[in-house]
Amino acid sequence: MLLNLKKMVQTLSIINIQIIYFSPIFKLLCALKLDMESDWGSTKFVVEQFSKWYRNNAKTIPAPTEIKLREFAFLTFEGRTMFRHISFKDEVVLHRYLIDNAPANSYHSSSYYKHPDYDMNEKGWIGADLVFDIDADHFNLPCQTEHDKWLCRNCGKTGVGKPPELCECGKAQFQTETWLCEKCLQAAKNETQKLLDILIQDFGFTTKNDLVVNFSGNRGYHVHVRNKNVRYFDQSSRREIVDYILGTGIKPEYIGFNPKGHGGRSILGDEGWRGRVGKALYDFVDDSSSETIKSLNLSRTLTQNLINKKSEFLIALQNNHPSFILKKFAGRDEERIITDLDTILKIAIKQQSADIDTVVTTDIHRLIRLPNTLHGKTGWQTQTINPENISDYDPFTNAIVFKGEEVKLFVRWAPKIRIGDTTYGEYNEEKVTLPLAVAIFLLCKKGARVIN
Repeated sequence: MLLNLKKMVQTLSIINIQIIYFSPIFKLLCALKLDMESDWGSTKFVVEQFSKWYRNNAKTIPAPTEIKLREFAFLTFEGRTMFRHISFKDEVVLHRYLIDNAPANSYHSSSYYKHPDYDMNEKGWIGADLVFDIDADHFNLPCQTEHDKWLCRNCGKTGVGKPPELCECGKAQFQTETWLCEKCLQAAKNETQKLLDILIQDFGFTTKNDLVVNFSGNRGYHVHVRNKNVRYFDQSSRREIVDYILGTGIKPEYIGFNPKGHGGRSILGDEGWRGRVGKALYDFVDDSSSETIKSLNLSRTLTQNLINKKSEFLIALQNNHPSFILKKFAGRDEERIITDLDTILKIAIKQQSADIDTVVTTDIHRLIRLPNTLHGKTGWQTQTINPENISDYDPFTNAIVFKGEEVKLFVRWAPKIRIGDTTYGEYNEEKVTLPLAVAIFLLCKKGARVIN
């Protein structure tokens, strides 16, 4: 029986569950010291590699602006406790801390404080950068079913992709394992580029003086606005910026789609959301197949016109006011027209808005990753990118910093991953010898352990 239970644990460990939370049987296994996954990640080996890297590279890590006013925080590999309320008087002291401690994850506050090393209610908030976080974890992407897994800690049911809101057992107690791929990070990059377009075109920020873009070191990007005009914005003001970027509250009539309107010019080329929605509508109709248009369940008149008179519709969108387009292509049923417009508008806004983490932007006490440090879940570097060159940035090459001897591993499970010019995996319960960069990635993801 004991051997059978041990086999059960090995099977379940494929998705990196914490067995102590499950049932009395599994707690018994822990008590019997059937330690099936304590060595996943080979923490000692990873810490040694991080320490070596920081000894050689800490001086290349720039301090955030006005370092004396920033709070710093760090996570180690040995525990889950965050060491925070730390301040540094200058870059030299920061570098010494990184060399001495080789943290798994390093953060600094987006805020400026009078006393950054005091407790939160005594820090004396001065202001904060406007920060945006774009993370592929928040997207619903088809590729997630290829490399992400979940397990219900209550009943043991497993699945791929994102977990449901509730398991079939009625609980929402999930253990998840998330990986990444080129599709994930390309999606995050696309959203970042849309955000930059809005910040530059609509808000007037410049890439030279105001905007800093960082690859997070894992599944996304961070954008910092370091402009003193926004430093003192409160949460409500930042919420308004979030609403604008998401296109919250936009209605068809606000951008000219009014069945009772008269004349005017095309909205293509307009500034702000009018032009943005017009462009999205043009691109969507131009790229959509007949099946896609039919799937929208628009009125019969509008559906037929978008399919049979697509070219004529696009020309009208380029040259005429939206009210003219409605009268010519959408029929006479005003109530149905409004319903159809809401359907199309949602699509246009989704295409043009940036999928940001709203909580991060509205939080005036947020901790954000310290650029050029290492990410403890990948071993990759958190890197600052020139906003004008983000389209050419390749994290699978640029963010890889570990180089050296090959490492022998036993891999529990790992999906395919490209590191540099080479694709590795998929691996499943097997021994492999891999370059250090790949080994560090798999170890940080807790998908492998070092063997002799």
